[in-house]
Amino acid sequence: MGGARSPRTPPGRTPEYARHDVVYCHRCRSTLGSCLSHGARRGAGRAVPIFAGFCCALGCGGEGTLPRAGEPTTQAMSGSVVGALPPLGMGAIDQNGELLLDELESSSSTFLSGGISGEWFTYSDGTSPLTPPDHTGAGAVGGEAHVFGQGFSVWGAGLSAYFRSADLSAFERFAFRARGSGTIVVEVATPATSPAAEGGTCVGQGCFGHFSASVELAEQYQEFDFEFAALTQPSWAQPAALSLGEVISINLVAKVSGGPANLDLWLDRLSLFASEVP
Repeated sequence: MGGARSPRTPPGRTPEYARHDVVYCHRCRSTLGSCLSHGARRGAGRAVPIFAGFCCALGCGGEGTLPRAGEPTTQAMSGSVVGALPPLGMGAIDQNGELLLDELESSSSTFLSGGISGEWFTYSDGTSPLTPPDHTGAGAVGGEAHVFGQGFSVWGAGLSAYFRSADLSAFERFAFRARGSGTIVVEVATPATSPAAEGGTCVGQGCFGHFSASVELAEQYQEFDFEFAALTQPSWAQPAALSLGEVISINLVAKVSGGPANLDLWLDRLSLFASEVP
């Protein structure tokens, strides 16, 4: 038995953005003091997409010089780091240990909190229309996002909080508020459960067997809370150890099970909870 594909940023689209004349690169999670001439549009207090790769290669090399599947290799440019500034973002772990990643108050697909950056995007097996369409943002309006589609017949459809590679080892659990209808599989994708094309190290059968749990959505909003250690792999998965040092994404997926998958998901926040309260 096989599993659903993980979300992946489509070729040529790098999750990077500029804010307040400072570029933040998701690939190496550092700030660059100037966008120079590398395609960044300067934002006035809002996230603005920039073009793929060059700012990261200029500023930090390392991981930023490695191509994602479908992307051309960008060679690192020589020179010093431009504008070594502290990470952007308003988030901080509160007295209860909560780090609020996103309240979906903005229509931007990107988020940045407490040094953890990522972006929302939808994805599906392509057998039925999805709203918002595949590989677009969550489409948040008025503090909530609604992802909707019916009749997916291969594996299903979902919404991903895509980090590419985030160190979540300081956190013991995560939570989100959601409503809607049907069953949602909540997955934590890591390199060990993902093939190379999705940023992972899994080879052979049983890839995409992410650590997961299932929830039933209802008409009214509910708070769903998950301990990372309590998540399990499906029976068909290639066995792996759960490592939170390089989490690729947290996925909310409606999966095919005895019939077509239908997705009706409303979401209004996503949080992490630290193992130790500061």
